[in-house]
Amino acid sequence: MKSIATTFCLILLYLASVSAQSKADYIWLLGYNPNDSVAGFGGTRMDFHTTPPSLNFFQIPLDLESSAQICSEEGKLQFYCNGCKIITREHLLMDNGDNINPGEIHEIDCNTGDDHGYGLVHQGMLALPWPGHPDKYYLFHLALYRLPGPPWTEYLRDFYSTRIDMSANNGLGAVVEKNRLILQDTNLIDNVTAVRHGNGRDWWVVLPRGASDLIYTFLLTPEGLQGPFEQRIGVSTSVREFSGGQIVFSPDGSKFARVSASPDGIDIFNFDRCSGKFSCPRRLPPPDDPRGALGGVAISPNSRYLYVSATVKMFQYDLWAGDIARSKVLLGEYDNFLSNGQLWTTFYQQRLAPDGKIYMSAPNGVKYLHVVHQPDSAGLACDFRQHDLELPTHNGFCLPNFPYFRLYDAPNSPCDTLGIDAPTADWQPWLPVDRLILQPNPVSGNLVTVRYSPCSGGRLSVYDLAGRRLLSVVAGQEGEYTIDCSDWPTGMYIVSFMPNDSACRPESAKLVVAR
Repeated sequence: MKSIATTFCLILLYLASVSAQSKADYIWLLGYNPNDSVAGFGGTRMDFHTTPPSLNFFQIPLDLESSAQICSEEGKLQFYCNGCKIITREHLLMDNGDNINPGEIHEIDCNTGDDHGYGLVHQGMLALPWPGHPDKYYLFHLALYRLPGPPWTEYLRDFYSTRIDMSANNGLGAVVEKNRLILQDTNLIDNVTAVRHGNGRDWWVVLPRGASDLIYTFLLTPEGLQGPFEQRIGVSTSVREFSGGQIVFSPDGSKFARVSASPDGIDIFNFDRCSGKFSCPRRLPPPDDPRGALGGVAISPNSRYLYVSATVKMFQYDLWAGDIARSKVLLGEYDNFLSNGQLWTTFYQQRLAPDGKIYMSAPNGVKYLHVVHQPDSAGLACDFRQHDLELPTHNGFCLPNFPYFRLYDAPNSPCDTLGIDAPTADWQPWLPVDRLILQPNPVSGNLVTVRYSPCSGGRLSVYDLAGRRLLSVVAGQEGEYTIDCSDWPTGMYIVSFMPNDSACRPESAKLVVAR
């Protein structure tokens, strides 16, 4: 009984740690005008506070072909922006939230009455909390300009920051500083992302330069924004202005990857969260016909598997492999499915979601997202499904641009000096970093396959949230065990694996039974 009680206490601590993690990306807003729910137009609110995420229609005030959005640490929507205006959670213009990215393109794209937004800047906006300043946020955004024409050629030149104070106007917020120019370069590209500094508090903001091997970085600290800092990374991109691709950091912050609509291929770098430096550049050849556009990139929760979408094909790479290029697995080819019987649902941008799945948009205004259900699994076991999630409304091209919010300090690193520990630090053995893989999860049938680190074998146990142990079996060195959950009611359970060898890590994961 003592060991069961101890185990259950650890499970409760694990659950508390999960709930304490940031929920800044728990709400995704998608869609575009006109607001006609019958015809499938308007806004979709995708809410990850539930499993599976809830999907609801809302009256959208502007198009979200590309967007920046953010919630509070507790998961309450704060604001969103389409490159033209900043909108409150009540879907109204924020105080001083108009005239974002001023200039000729703003007048064309933002003041037409349709509020289309900066449609071409597909990963050109990002919202971050300002470290050390509760209720205050930074919005980073790229501005378009136009060369004299015809023909008119649009290009990116100015990188701005805008500050928002959410304590103003009874919690609806106000813009307190707008369109502050932080970088000007006539060869910027529409890829902006960020990763947490190794001290667990600050943020590195990253913006590559086009047609070069230069990357700009900024550091957001309680004192404000530092930079730009410049680094030559040793691998040039041929992309100018609009990449047609995506950049991403791995969830553990150690890797950086980019793809683009060019024959360059796939670039992978190591990243030092203390210094903000990129290293060990690797360029993989294009996974398909080099003339085909690469659409998006994402990395699995365990930071091992890289997912690359190439318009009509989806690939997985193993970042832990000795030869990453040879680890390539074709997960699927576009099956010619048409949204509403008319629009192609090919492959474009990807985003790792709070539920541990990867969602992918189409380069078209369609009502479906593609889904990788088990991205920590190798090859076809990752369970990639095309047009798997039907939305209430059409979504235009992109998914909200978020960093990975559940990364904190880098323990034992030279810059981990602030005493800011991840919420899970005190009960690390029960954090599923090298977590159990459960398939399927959620489960509606009777059988669940549990994959664990083979090690020396051990004991596999399942508990409900009342602390009752429902299963306790000896699991061998095979690394896989199938459990029967046919008698378990709908709800959440904790599956744990305790290895026989004390040198091996315990592992656990949440299992959702959905009848």
